[in-house]
Amino acid sequence: MSGMTVLELFREEHFLGSTISIIYDAYSSAWQIPLVILKYAIDNGYFGVVSNYNIPIRAFIRKSKTVSIEVEKVLREGKMAIIDLFGTRYNSREEFPNVFYLDKVEPETLNPKIERIYQGPLREKLSTMPTLRVIYTLDGASILLGEENTLKLLNQTLAYRGLQLPNSTLILALNSDVVSKRFVAWVAGISDYVIKANSHFREDGIREYLYLISSPEEEFEPSAYSFKVTGEKGIEKLRVKKISP
Repeated sequence: MSGMTVLELFREEHFLGSTISIIYDAYSSAWQIPLVILKYAIDNGYFGVVSNYNIPIRAFIRKSKTVSIEVEKVLREGKMAIIDLFGTRYNSREEFPNVFYLDKVEPETLNPKIERIYQGPLREKLSTMPTLRVIYTLDGASILLGEENTLKLLNQTLAYRGLQLPNSTLILALNSDVVSKRFVAWVAGISDYVIKANSHFREDGIREYLYLISSPEEEFEPSAYSFKVTGEKGIEKLRVKKISP
């Protein structure tokens, strides 16, 4: 497949400081897009912070390997941290460097507890390096916390972190088949970049399409792309080809 990498959908001058929503359906390969962005960021001097609501940490490590992120190595090198909310809730804790757990996960105290991690062991990294924060995933957060609580916590995060960490980018990964249309609409509305991916099953195979719905660029026009997972590695793995307008 010719075309360009999925990262070329973003302008470098608008990337830092943006909120980017990646919205996909249950069968789409676009769940890898947040991980490809994380790979790019780590390779280019960003500090990565993943808030994991979705899966056991060893499953996250396996998924990250699909885009050539060696999570254990990156954690040891101090290039990334994981706040493991899933592991906290279900008591599946692992002894990895730069992986953090809370005493418990509850909506009323979640943000202050995460803030203590930001202001404690992560403070130096966050104050000296551009940061990529990944919510993995928002639908996972909604399962743990409920949709209303998740949206309230997200709004608090956007308001506070925007002042505290202006040199950071926030990635919101969201499986739209798990949550309500209202939840999806709210997330799209608060985002600078909105990418929507759909999968289609046909007799000749699976076809995927990606729609760039929103962007902070002044001259932006919504666009549609064919989307494919290739045999390449790392940031070259996910490619798109423009089909409209």
